[in-house]
Amino acid sequence: MKKYLKKAVYTLIAAVLLVSLTGCKEKTEDKQKGNVNNTPSVSETVTPTEAEETKENRGELVVTVGSNKVYYNESMLYFMFMKAQYEAYFGDAVWSYEVSDGTTFEDQAKEEVLNLITQTKIIVDKSEGYNVALTEEEEATVIENAANYFSGITEADKEKYGFTEDLIRKFYRENMIYQKVYDAVTMNADTEVSDDEAKQITVDHILIKTTVSKDGKDEPMNEAEKKTVRKRAVQLLKDAKATEDFKKLAEANTEDSQVEYTFGKGEMVAPFEEAAFALKTGELSPIVETEYGYHIIYCVSDFDKDATLEKKEEIIEDRQNELFKKLYEEWSQNYKVEVKEKVWTVMTLRNESTEEPEGAEVTGDVTATPAP
Repeated sequence: MKKYLKKAVYTLIAAVLLVSLTGCKEKTEDKQKGNVNNTPSVSETVTPTEAEETKENRGELVVTVGSNKVYYNESMLYFMFMKAQYEAYFGDAVWSYEVSDGTTFEDQAKEEVLNLITQTKIIVDKSEGYNVALTEEEEATVIENAANYFSGITEADKEKYGFTEDLIRKFYRENMIYQKVYDAVTMNADTEVSDDEAKQITVDHILIKTTVSKDGKDEPMNEAEKKTVRKRAVQLLKDAKATEDFKKLAEANTEDSQVEYTFGKGEMVAPFEEAAFALKTGELSPIVETEYGYHIIYCVSDFDKDATLEKKEEIIEDRQNELFKKLYEEWSQNYKVEVKEKVWTVMTLRNESTEEPEGAEVTGDVTATPAP
């Protein structure tokens, strides 16, 4: 049973921790249809010119962001961190999940990687304007986290992907700078949120459906069927008024997937929301009809303090994100982003037949930056 949110259907991709900004990417090579599981190793790619070769740059050039060049090994480091995050939540089969016609979860995640690389390079470039620098303590944290991550990678994978401790330090360092720029930009965001704006309530409810499933779709019952269902709802309301344990009654009789909901205004379908917000703690609603069926609602709390506090934090974060997004969009207009599509196409997040790095856990909050 769907939640009674106005936006009832959420794609799996919306649950991820990284939220990417839209970047302008210019394709510099024709797209190649290759085996996406055949991720090239450093030895298989074209290396940079001798002048460009450093401890950090190994493999073929993948992306340029303004004057910033991102090579194969650095790109693969972003891939590895993204891979670890998604698989921790969804398992390693997530990459083949089809999110739309012809588009897989991996396709969208790769786009996020590309956007994150772009964001990071632009924001680090702009850090000078905010006098952002790492403290000795922060630099020590970067070194420690990089060492821990590097020690968990097998020697074979260090060679295969071109990973070095210098590269991993750069990754952690740039992410920390990203966070500090974000904090500097958003420090003046409005943090005043009223209780009324953020108010959350908690209810338990019973649903008796007035829909039937046909060919995988919910369709309305006919009038005769609805009349029968209504009689059941009337009896359950009588039982609800008599019981001292509404939740137990609801769990035994509801046709929804859950009994309890915590929400604020604008989150539920109108009849349900209006009836719920009209109740005081401990009160019971009459029968409420929505497109889903008949509901009997019991108010657990007409002001959920913990949930309201969380909502306030969410509203403040949204304001900060919007402020940062607006400035970032201005910055990004002055950057040309080029992607070497031939290389990018064959890079993959899916597990290969060869062994993945063991014990290489993500240490430190490397993706906590609440990018808009």
